Amino acid sequence: MTSGERSPANGFLVGELLEQSALRLTLLLWTPERSPVRTEGVERCTNRAGWGLLPVFPSALLLLMLSCPCWVGAQEVKFIDLTSVRQRTELRYPPAPAASCPKGGPCTGGGWSAIGVGDGAPDRRDPHALGVWLLRVAPTDIDPLEPVEVEFRVRNTGTAAIEIPIFPHLSDLQPSGDSLAFTYMSLSLVVTGDATSTLGYVSLYGTEARKGSILLLRPGEWIRVKANVKLQKLPQNRAALNLRGTFWLRRVTFHPHPGGESTDIENLYPNATPTPPILVPLAPLERPEKPERH
Repeated sequence: MTSGERSPANGFLVGELLEQSALRLTLLLWTPERSPVRTEGVERCTNRAGWGLLPVFPSALLLLMLSCPCWVGAQEVKFIDLTSVRQRTELRYPPAPAASCPKGGPCTGGGWSAIGVGDGAPDRRDPHALGVWLLRVAPTDIDPLEPVEVEFRVRNTGTAAIEIPIFPHLSDLQPSGDSLAFTYMSLSLVVTGDATSTLGYVSLYGTEARKGSILLLRPGEWIRVKANVKLQKLPQNRAALNLRGTFWLRRVTFHPHPGGESTDIENLYPNATPTPPILVPLAPLERPEKPERH
């Protein structure tokens, strides 16, 4: 079974194992009879129930274990490696009509584009939440002129399942007709530096029409994503930099028209769980030497 597959019997197996563990822990914690214990040749009588612990019943312990979502369903469900993938993200639109230039008047026609953004804010009462951990950056010393290999962990840190897109190629999600509008989700995994400045990101996409392009991530589950990211705006006077991961989750509707497109972007705001930074050394930027003046 690969890392991206779920076992249909996973929930039953976890429940059975928890029930067995609870029963064994009950037997360990509650054994009222006194029995002799030999230590260094001296036989003494020990009360196994004399630890000051109350009896723990399997059903009660199982209920306690199930009440913690980090114990049940906490697993990696998919690994996405984009390091050797050239993502296709261009979208098509019909060709622009020929320009009309009447004698003595301005030319009309051609194409145009527009973007609209719907914004909002997180709601602490929302049970949906995501945390993005920056696990690794390679090479160890970042060269500002070269892309780096970055590994993210995207985990559902909320109490409700959440849909996230996991497909690398936006172009493949567009309908065959160049004039057809369509809606897709995008998840950008972002590398930030000090003062939460955006240094670079990689995006994944998904639509309901494309099977397997959207993943339902249950509480406690996570995916890992590895990608090459070109980091921008790196400070040049620092020996090291704290980097951390975050995300942008969006719903986008693309409207193609002759000669261009209009795009409606809706920013989605599940609660963002803060994650710890990692300290990454910065390689000194080699500048070409200026020729000496004679």
